[in-house]
Amino acid sequence: MAILQEQNSKSSNPFLDQVKDDVAPAGTWVATIIDIRDQFGVVRPSFDNPQVTEVVDLTTFLFGFRDQAGQPHRIASKTMRISGNEKSNLFGFLKSALGSAPKYGWDYCEMKGKKCLITVAHEAKRNGQGAYPTIAALCPVPAGMAAGVPAAVPQQAAPVAPAPAPVDDEPLPF
Repeated sequence: MAILQEQNSKSSNPFLDQVKDDVAPAGTWVATIIDIRDQFGVVRPSFDNPQVTEVVDLTTFLFGFRDQAGQPHRIASKTMRISGNEKSNLFGFLKSALGSAPKYGWDYCEMKGKKCLITVAHEAKRNGQGAYPTIAALCPVPAGMAAGVPAAVPQQAAPVAPAPAPVDDEPLPF
């Protein structure tokens, strides 16, 4: 049974206890979607008028990756409103992660355990006291990458044929 509890902190990140104060290093990493957490019936101030409250459903993704030294890091996405609108943050996030638009009626929780490339950036805190890591971009892992390392492509020396001499009155190919 899920029990709704009043939020004590300003942060709406449900993974705050798992991420803690870990500052993930900036860069692009092969990450695994560790968990996806939905929050239903959250009461928050309306974007248009902060004096008016609205009830919304929210979701947050938790990613995990290892840096070059092998140290594990966790980073959570921004909390997004659950919406299938093409202009919504969640739709754009899923489209980036999948490489194509998600199908309506599909359960995005199926993404748990899947890998994707994330770009971690550091943004300054509003109070000016330091920075926090954020996911600046994400995309599917390219087919040529296995376990986070680009696949080695065997290089064969191809015979080089001499190029014909350019003719001055021919247009450039670019």
